[in-house]
Amino acid sequence: MSVDLYAVCPCGNGKKIKFCKCKDSVGQMDQVLTMIEGGQVVPGLDRLKSILEEHPDAAWALAIRGRLLLDLREYESLSENAERFIRLQPSNPLALTQRAAALVFSQDVQGATDSLLEALNESGQEVDAFLMDVALIVAMGLAQSGVILSARVYALLAISSQGYEAEQANAFLAQLDTSPGVNHLLKSVPQLIERDADADWGERYDEAVGLLRSNKVLLAQDKFESLRRTAPNQAAILSGLFHCAVWRGDLERQTEMANQLSQVEALDLLTRQRYRAISGLLSPIGTLSVNAQTIHVEFEDIDQAEMALIASDRTEQLSAQRLSQLQIPEGEVRPRSAFFVSDRPLESNDQDVAAADCPASIALVAVFGRQTDRSAQAVAFDVTEDRVESVKGILLAAIPDGNVVLDEPHPIPMSFALDDRPIRQVQPKSMAELARFNRQFAASHDGKRACDLPLPMLAGKSLAAAADDDALAMERATVVRVLEGHERIVSLPGALADIYQISKVDPLPELQPTDETLGDVSAADFFRVNPDQLAAMQLYVLASNARATGGMTACNRFASKLVENTAADAANESENRMAMEGYILWMMSTPEPGESISISDQAIQFAKAHKLNFASILLARLELCLSMSDQDGFRQTIMEIEQNYGNDPSVMARVQQLLIQLGIIRPDGSLREAPGAPAAAPTEFTPAAPPEERPGGVWTPDSPAAPNPSAGGEGGKLWVPGMD
Repeated sequence: MSVDLYAVCPCGNGKKIKFCKCKDSVGQMDQVLTMIEGGQVVPGLDRLKSILEEHPDAAWALAIRGRLLLDLREYESLSENAERFIRLQPSNPLALTQRAAALVFSQDVQGATDSLLEALNESGQEVDAFLMDVALIVAMGLAQSGVILSARVYALLAISSQGYEAEQANAFLAQLDTSPGVNHLLKSVPQLIERDADADWGERYDEAVGLLRSNKVLLAQDKFESLRRTAPNQAAILSGLFHCAVWRGDLERQTEMANQLSQVEALDLLTRQRYRAISGLLSPIGTLSVNAQTIHVEFEDIDQAEMALIASDRTEQLSAQRLSQLQIPEGEVRPRSAFFVSDRPLESNDQDVAAADCPASIALVAVFGRQTDRSAQAVAFDVTEDRVESVKGILLAAIPDGNVVLDEPHPIPMSFALDDRPIRQVQPKSMAELARFNRQFAASHDGKRACDLPLPMLAGKSLAAAADDDALAMERATVVRVLEGHERIVSLPGALADIYQISKVDPLPELQPTDETLGDVSAADFFRVNPDQLAAMQLYVLASNARATGGMTACNRFASKLVENTAADAANESENRMAMEGYILWMMSTPEPGESISISDQAIQFAKAHKLNFASILLARLELCLSMSDQDGFRQTIMEIEQNYGNDPSVMARVQQLLIQLGIIRPDGSLREAPGAPAAAPTEFTPAAPPEERPGGVWTPDSPAAPNPSAGGEGGKLWVPGMD
């Protein structure tokens, strides 16, 4: 091809071809690109190899080869290519970016962030799209390593890059934001703290902030460190160092800086508590973790031991079906039987009890027969330290000749220790009933249980035990701030009230945002916003933002208030659509599927009265009916879809896709069912997922279609309206 010697060289070093070492070989690039665009990737790689043998300084060939190796997931070859590229051009941003990608796949995420930051620093104003591709890869690697705040900033970097197609980055960030396992305090990076206007180090601080905002993080960190030596314990400087640590993916440093910020007395108390909470959430081991032990009770006669456990009034045997569903580590033998251990004696009659009075499971015990390397034994897994003696006593009461062996204590996340299950003596009549009962049980139980957990942050005490300890007032409030950011706790009526009462920590004051402060309400504050005086648009913005960050309880409050304020008095098309959006958000954030279906009925009635499209409501209701095993509701919804949208191919295609995604049918329309599988007993019902775990959006006819999962096997045909 004819080469313009004054064009910028494609190797990425920023030089013109005339002054780059690539000038002797870049003319062959057109041939390579033609091969790759034609799908001849392997021959293209072979051609690049030949070019590099002939022209060892052909950096453009290394740039293209690295992208191809990343696409092909040839990570070892990518690492070798990146190192050769860097030896040739040490400051080339594309070479540094290739090394960042290779380091992610070798589990060195901090090395990856440093290399990518170097690449950004060397890029100047023009940033190659390849850097943004790798920024998203780095974000995913950080998330897998639990470095949540750093994952967020790299995803946002890709999203905010001009001209970059950020669909994958948006999807990743949405998944991170709506994850119920991510505390609300980690769903946004705390803003930089402003310096005092008259600070004598202000000019140097502003220079450091300018470097940080230009993504020159390594230079900014050096300046902030120099400032800290000059002006120690300044919140603004520590905040800058915290942000540098976030960009570098340095979890230990983030924890340290957040902890130091919590000790700056110039900050208000809530800010200090939240920084301390963030510090604990980033590194929970030794702060917010709970010690647990696995208990082994060894015995000789397994039949006698099983009979004794069955006869005990403190154990409930798992059914054969539930036993088969237990997850067993690969290579381990499945247990012969398993039991829930109850926190109180179980009633021998079949009378049901209220959820608040229902016994709770405090341990799961699996019974194993004799094996070559170990005797027969009952194993209670991950029993929290406050329950070890109780569980051990219950097992020895049933198996008095047993020999107890305790594993070494190990830490588990505080949220895991809250997951107690009710032990019901009467089978539920439906999935909806079971979901309602489980939720009522959790509402009366989880807040109290959170206050019983001994935590390292509280010097080994629980919130209840430390309630009157003034020396632990800051730590008690910090733990409560953490629990306020846990969506499960916030979603349970009365759970937070129990925590405030037992811990003797005052609730935070209500927030009344204005148009000016609406955008400053973070995910951690949605739970305390009072919606009563807010306008419709404010309610819609808050409901949408809450749902986008997994705050389904807050979304439910805002959306229901939006419907209350607009549906009855909607006077024009704009207000009608606002009310309809409120119905959708309200429906999708309601924790009980039965209530969601009732809201959908109201929404459909409203849509029909105002001649609005309600296909998305019907599709959401279809999914809810399936989750509740409501066959009548399913049939009725299918008929209504056929009646109102039977001639709309996009809607009918989405019905088929939805049934495929839910595992009801295969792509060819055949039913998916395991031949000969027994029907589930009522006790085996799995309630519908809570709002924070439901799929991330309401489909509309103009939405992109979701990909069809592959499926195989035999089965009959299920006709879906519109398939013919």
